[in-house]
Amino acid sequence: MTITLSRDQALVLSHWLDTVMGTRSFDSIVDEDPAVWSALHRISGTLGKEPFIFARDYGQGLDEARGRLCSELGEEFVASRTASKDNDQAPTKIWLSD
Repeated sequence: MTITLSRDQALVLSHWLDTVMGTRSFDSIVDEDPAVWSALHRISGTLGKEPFIFARDYGQGLDEARGRLCSELGEEFVASRTASKDNDQAPTKIWLSD
């Protein structure tokens, strides 16, 4: 099987995986099906060998790639994902008294 990503997709995914892998919230989701770690390590390891992650202008390139990908997705989609994040707050605790 071959999965083809654009340079922008690879850059953003590589950064995202590097950011979330190892965090308690991400790991707890993946730990629900530990076999998924195999694919994640393969993808992360492959992306981690790409020269763009060592570029001097990595941060600028990442920002530009994010911008291009968000433009491709469209404002409506991006806004809907941002709005859904705002609604994913932790449940409010309600204390009842007698």
